[in-house]
Amino acid sequence: MKQRIFVFLILSAFSVTGMESLKAQQNTSEKEEVIFIWGGDINLKFVEYIADLTAKENPKICYLPTASADSQDNINYWGNICNVLKIDTIILKVWVSSSEKNQSFEDILLNSDAIVVGGGNTLNMLGIWKAQGIDIILKKALKKGIVIAGGSAGSICWFQNGISDSRPLNLSIVDGLGVLPYSNCPHYSQENRKELYHRMIIERKIPFGYANDELAGILFKNGKATEFVSQSNKYNSYFVSIEKGKIKSQKMESRILLRKNALPEGSYSSLPVKKKINDLSDTNDTSSPLNAYVSEMNSSLLNNPDINEAKKNKVLNIGIQKIFLYDNKLAGIVNDAYLDSWGYGLWYFYNCNGVWTSMGEDIGGATEFDSEIVFREKAKIISKLAEERLDCR
Repeated sequence: MKQRIFVFLILSAFSVTGMESLKAQQNTSEKEEVIFIWGGDINLKFVEYIADLTAKENPKICYLPTASADSQDNINYWGNICNVLKIDTIILKVWVSSSEKNQSFEDILLNSDAIVVGGGNTLNMLGIWKAQGIDIILKKALKKGIVIAGGSAGSICWFQNGISDSRPLNLSIVDGLGVLPYSNCPHYSQENRKELYHRMIIERKIPFGYANDELAGILFKNGKATEFVSQSNKYNSYFVSIEKGKIKSQKMESRILLRKNALPEGSYSSLPVKKKINDLSDTNDTSSPLNAYVSEMNSSLLNNPDINEAKKNKVLNIGIQKIFLYDNKLAGIVNDAYLDSWGYGLWYFYNCNGVWTSMGEDIGGATEFDSEIVFREKAKIISKLAEERLDCR
């Protein structure tokens, strides 16, 4: 009898060990569920980040413009981004007619490396998805390990619910697919959205959740936020909850997204200026980037006989904030000429045989930090262009 019990225990132990081993093998074979959300409209850096998430050299990315009613303008915009990044893409349209030549929604989605959902009307999009069974296919894609992403409406749809402008009169709560167990508020920098989002959480009408400014995003893996990214220090992501009866909006530390050809930190210098053209207007040589910029302003604007007094004063009051310098050959002059409209100006100059030559003007962005990012991303491109155009031997 004792011998039988001993044999039974051994067999049981082997059985348990075998089950655990099988479970371990199953767990390692399970695909990671990856969702990337964005607070605003899709743009180039957003798409580049998604392409990197696939870990494939030539990823095939499917774009769903359902929320914008398959807008051709949005499709064209998406196509332009993919052309720049040299990405293979397919568009999943829902306004279709039956044809033997068509692929099924499932064939298209489940054979993609990543799926990107565009912005628009969240409520209408979800209604169409459910009518066509696309919501079920998207969940299958997530389980299969296909990268899922979206901005605005394409962000809200993955959560329990979120703040949306899908209804005609007021912002309201829209239920999502519930893949992520939180609430969501894109366009969080808009005060009316932020105020409603906070109120709905305080009133316990929606769960705690994540909010994003326009150019900020969050990467979720297996339902948990694992990385926060942004294109600017002006735009952030937040975890919004209640603490001691009050809203707590916790800003998350974000990694700044840079194009692949951007200058690495430490390879360029930044020199503060904080002077107006009026302080330097007597300078007319081109022996330094600063002098070259002032000389450019003098020759193109201030010395124009048709300039009126108001325009002249406006030019003289342009503030020069700082200079970025790369390899002592390329300089970027950050100025506030367009701060009331487009953002900081960024004027490039290239050192050609000791003469700093204008390479044109650019918009740096909403902050000086944005201007630094633009300079880092374009420095090598403009340097190469200068070498091709100028005789600097």
